[in-house]
Amino acid sequence: MGSGALQSNYGIYWLPKPRKAGPPDLSKDAEHLSRQDTLLITPPYIPASRCTKCRKIILDY
Repeated sequence: MGSGALQSNYGIYWLPKPRKAGPPDLSKDAEHLSRQDTLLITPPYIPASRCTKCRKIILDY
C-alpha cells in the first residue's frame, strides 16, 4: 500500500447516490469530507492509501 491523498479544487463530498446534474455540494444529502490546511493554500484533500495491484483505496476522513 502506498500513501497519498485524494484532492479536488472545490471539496470532496460523500453522497448516498450520485447526482445526475449539478455539483455535489448543492445536494442536501452531501457530506463534506475534505480537509484543508489552516492557511487555505492547499486545495481540499483526503489522506489515503492505495494498492495498485488490487486497485483499492482506503481513506481516512
